[in-house]
Amino acid sequence: MAFTEPPDPGQARTLAELIAQLRLLKAWAGGPSYAQIAERVNRLWTAAGRPPGERTARTTVADCFKTGRARPNTDLLLAVVEVLHPDPGYVADWQHVLRAVRGHAEAATFVQAQLGLPAVVAHFTGRRAELARLGAVFAEGGRVAVIAGMAGVGKTALAVHAGHELLRTGRCDNALFVNLRGFHPDPGRPPVDPAAVLDSFLRLLGVPGHAVPADLAGKTRLYQERSAGRRLLVVLDNAGSEEQIRPLLPGERGGPVLVTSRLAFAGPAGAAHLPLDVLSPDDALAYLRRTVGAERVDQAPGVARRITAELGRLPLALSLAALWMAAPAHRSWLLADHLERLEQRRAHLRLDNAVDASISLSYDQLAEPERRALRLLALHPGADLDAYGIAALAGTGLAEATRIADRLVTAHLVRRGEAGRFELHDLIRAFGMARAQDEDAAAGRKAALTRLLGYYTFATATAMDQYAPRMRAYRPAVPDPGLPIPPLTDREPATAWLDAERANLVGAGVHGVPSGHAGLLSRLLFRYLQTGGYIGEALVLHASAAESADPVARGHALVSLAATHSQVGRYEVATRHVEEALDCFRGAGDRSGECRALGTLGAIASWNADFVRSAGFLREALTLSRELRDRAGERTALTNLGFVYGRLGWYAEALEIHRKALAIDQQTGDLCDTGRTLLNIGDTYLRSGRHAQACGYFRRATAIAEQAGDRDLHLEALLCLADASLDLGRTEHARTTHECALAIAVDLGSLHAAARAHAGLARTLTALGDAERARHHWLAAREHHRELRLPESAEIAAGVECSVAAGG
Repeated sequence: MAFTEPPDPGQARTLAELIAQLRLLKAWAGGPSYAQIAERVNRLWTAAGRPPGERTARTTVADCFKTGRARPNTDLLLAVVEVLHPDPGYVADWQHVLRAVRGHAEAATFVQAQLGLPAVVAHFTGRRAELARLGAVFAEGGRVAVIAGMAGVGKTALAVHAGHELLRTGRCDNALFVNLRGFHPDPGRPPVDPAAVLDSFLRLLGVPGHAVPADLAGKTRLYQERSAGRRLLVVLDNAGSEEQIRPLLPGERGGPVLVTSRLAFAGPAGAAHLPLDVLSPDDALAYLRRTVGAERVDQAPGVARRITAELGRLPLALSLAALWMAAPAHRSWLLADHLERLEQRRAHLRLDNAVDASISLSYDQLAEPERRALRLLALHPGADLDAYGIAALAGTGLAEATRIADRLVTAHLVRRGEAGRFELHDLIRAFGMARAQDEDAAAGRKAALTRLLGYYTFATATAMDQYAPRMRAYRPAVPDPGLPIPPLTDREPATAWLDAERANLVGAGVHGVPSGHAGLLSRLLFRYLQTGGYIGEALVLHASAAESADPVARGHALVSLAATHSQVGRYEVATRHVEEALDCFRGAGDRSGECRALGTLGAIASWNADFVRSAGFLREALTLSRELRDRAGERTALTNLGFVYGRLGWYAEALEIHRKALAIDQQTGDLCDTGRTLLNIGDTYLRSGRHAQACGYFRRATAIAEQAGDRDLHLEALLCLADASLDLGRTEHARTTHECALAIAVDLGSLHAAARAHAGLARTLTALGDAERARHHWLAAREHHRELRLPESAEIAAGVECSVAAGG
């Protein structure tokens, strides 16, 4: 195939389409091999002054041409484009399109679902026929109803009202609600990815993060299993397409589903379709009577009807205009005065739009601090925020930010959500964005977003000091921007804040690549995202940070990205990321980062059961940490190396290494680290057949866990002690210890630990001759393994088979 012009990247709307254009560009340039392209890129980078450690390889170049990857290497992809067609304007076109499609894919992962419905809209009026139709659909066995209509017509209000009725009458016990963002005024906020919605839904249904499947098919399957047989209402608000909602349907055994959309799409199969129009003239008039006052409306019903017509009988426009008309300052006005004012406002608007007219009526009554805050809120990259976020955007104190938020809520321009959070209707956001462009200088808008990023970064650092205090030395220092932050003085409020702000923090990271905030948030949030099992968010944040111009920040982001891929078994991809990070650290002369990369390579090899290779990397990390006199890094390398030696059967060497780690723990005085090292020593004794010695170390670890209040350590120590006691024939002690461990595992919500405790109790009760109770625990262990998507162990399978047979 011959090409006369290079392919146009502007034709691409997705990452896969852009990679297809890259393949065409390769063909247009004569089809050079990946090795040839790599050599050209390396010459280009060398000429630009990049260090030898950042050279690329043939396989890395080949990865740029593969689809299905979470994110491509932006720096390398643009270099490939440049060596294939070195025209600056053409490369700039690729850079622009790449930024757009990647930002689109990343923003689609930001979602905030909730368990339960939003509050019913005040002064809900009319819609009797529509409510009756929805009631009949579900009473007759229908599963899905789609409410379609124009923006501002009241689709969400109707769905929420109908949903509350289903809950009130007992036909549903609870509800899941999510805004799918199918139509958003900001092109940077595309429709939500169904996989991200399912991730949130599963967590709301009680599935722990580590048990949420990584792929869409797996999430959908588990969601349908979890919702089967439950009287659970699902409200999918603001859907953009049938494809977006299809994976979110709970299945044939699930509860009813309400969908709202501006599109009247055909599916899903068997769905009831309810087109929603503006309010009828009588209902619109009735709404004014309820909100403005029956006496005022009845004195001039003709004028009142003209007002409703001027507002297009749209519920959103009516509610805002009614609020303005009912304000104390305007109660003496005649309805004719209000009509004249409304006609004047519409005549001067840029768009002849009833909603714009009604919003401007409320906006014009605000003082400038509230107007400015509304404009800045419209620029916020997340779905909602609290008063601290408003204070950061506006550059005010907390008390002033709270007053501003209350005034905006009173003016019905901002909605107050759960737990003191605030959000904008899409149409009000569009209005605010337009006003911000007209009324605020670009430098002012940028300064507000910079303050917000500074607030999020510093508050995250503060929260992480409580969430994971043992990892404080591994996180970067963050300057205090001088803005108010929440009282994050304990682990519980810190965790609650991280959970509430997670989508905003990831969004801030994506937005903050040029400013360096992406690299900071990537390193700060690494442990939280990892332990919480937030795979999708972690991939987006760390991959964004990997675009950093700073090689050290890029290296740390790549290591974090590798660890995240390892969590879902993508060891080959993870290894490539760490190898690239190692090049970054060595090129920048950052030996501390190099130590982290070597340790991560060792961990990845260990997780992949390649213990010999793992030991090699960990020995390198140990040597380097000692050269750097990094006691924390040395302790980590010793701990991991001891674990690997134990799995290789090198018990004497493993014990020697663990004792060296114990010496460091005792020097630093970290009780929790000491307890974990004692567990490692005990585990090594247990594997080598010395059960009595193992019990001694497990008991010491248990005592330390109780003293330190570390429940995770306490749980692990009890499980180890119970197993060792059973091996020694101390069955009654094993039973009580396993029961204590099971209680803690259930309280902590750890399915992994609960599965171990159930299996241990089953073995113990079998030894005690209690076959019926043993059968119960074998079955519970098997159920936990299935919930975790783990292969059923031979021990559990045999235990279930034997206990079932014993039980008849």
